Amino acid sequence: MKENLRIGFIGAGGIAQGHYQRLMATGKAKVAALTEPSRVSLRRFCRNCEGAENLPSYRDYKEMLKREPLDGVVILSPHTVHYSQINDALESGIHVLTEKPMVCTIQHAKALIRKAEKCGRVLMISYQRHYDPMFRYMRSQIGKGAIGEVQFVQAVLCQEWLRLTRNTWRQVPSLSGGGQLNDSGSHLVDILMWVTAMKVREVSALQMNFDTDVDINAALTLRFENGAIGNLSIIGNAPAWYEDHTIVGSKGAFYLRQGIGLTQQDARGRCVSVKAPKYAGNPDSNFVEAIQGKAQPETPAVCGLRVIEVTEAAWKSAAKGGRPVTVD
Repeated sequence: MKENLRIGFIGAGGIAQGHYQRLMATGKAKVAALTEPSRVSLRRFCRNCEGAENLPSYRDYKEMLKREPLDGVVILSPHTVHYSQINDALESGIHVLTEKPMVCTIQHAKALIRKAEKCGRVLMISYQRHYDPMFRYMRSQIGKGAIGEVQFVQAVLCQEWLRLTRNTWRQVPSLSGGGQLNDSGSHLVDILMWVTAMKVREVSALQMNFDTDVDINAALTLRFENGAIGNLSIIGNAPAWYEDHTIVGSKGAFYLRQGIGLTQQDARGRCVSVKAPKYAGNPDSNFVEAIQGKAQPETPAVCGLRVIEVTEAAWKSAAKGGRPVTVD
């Protein structure tokens, strides 16, 4: 078993710094090479990441894959190029951790899942909420039947996304694939299904673009396979970040509120003591352990498929004035 994995970065923008620090902190992997076409981004990355200035850097990721003996790559590029980059890495026999969303079409998601299985390589998405003790606690409790059958879910994400992403690739459809729903909103689409272990069956959606080419605000009504219903609100023109989650079951409920924490109630509304597990994992450390065969991926590629299934359905529904669209 290889104990010192060589990891390459495809993209070295602001989000790459956290990935670099978490990978290096494992003591079992090191960042061995970088691909970054922007000299400004590359200089900033090297300035903020100790030792990065000595790494070989490339402008073309294909050249890096060809020249560097890598065990894995972390993909940190605009959304619409994820598919080709993941595919090329898997073709080269390299494990992949990608930033969200995994891809921007259902067809691409299914193709990559088949490719990873055929190649026998790890393919993961960096959905960090899977590693958060509160979300892990709710998932475990729901799995044990603590709140009975889940009947309603709700999640809200408010963010100053419209303002902060102005004049960046995130508001260019050919690079982003869509707006905030496809970007930070994909975290909430994912976590609703992961925590409850329920698949979305039908989506009705309305969206607002304001003066941009992508969706900024999105309001989704969801129906799950077990008959549960729910709401998902992604608000991109808010003044600041705010997030909350509600899960109501036949025997209790969870209320996770920003700045307050997690409240659990039983069937009669009495508060239940919350004992969240001690857990310090993250997508990068899990990626390393998954490559080494020491752990299963906590954010497997199937999560990326489930997210784009809901996202595509929402786009189609919004284009039809909110008419329901079935998720196959």
